[in-house]
Amino acid sequence: MNITHIFVKGIFLTHLLVSFSLVEINNPDLKISIFQEGLLSKEPALGVWNYTMTNVDSVYDHGVLFVTKNENTYDIAVKFSNGILNGQDVVVKNNKVNFNINIAGLERVSFVLMIEGDKIMGESYSEKGSSAILGERQHPER
Repeated sequence: MNITHIFVKGIFLTHLLVSFSLVEINNPDLKISIFQEGLLSKEPALGVWNYTMTNVDSVYDHGVLFVTKNENTYDIAVKFSNGILNGQDVVVKNNKVNFNINIAGLERVSFVLMIEGDKIMGESYSEKGSSAILGERQHPER
């Protein structure tokens, strides 16, 4: 993947996340339709996931995963307390999700996740070691 492609995807995901925040603030009814796309899809990975991690710096120990699909490719954005990182090398197959992120452009972290219903679990791997990940699908407020 070339730099331009990665940059365009980053802008797209950032725009998506900003738009999502504006929809949530300005129109709660539209928020439900965004969540339902993931909830009603036959693809279990799609949606918004709240997660927690063990054995990591406090900045990364909880956050939100956004999993979307654009035609035949999946995009993942990970929202931490200090910002958003875009997933790379994303592979989604049935209920399994694998992707990588680069923290500060220096440290590569690999994620291996499995989905069971509204639960997501797995591990991340980096040069600092491994970390357990547990999470739940975020449902719309009613």
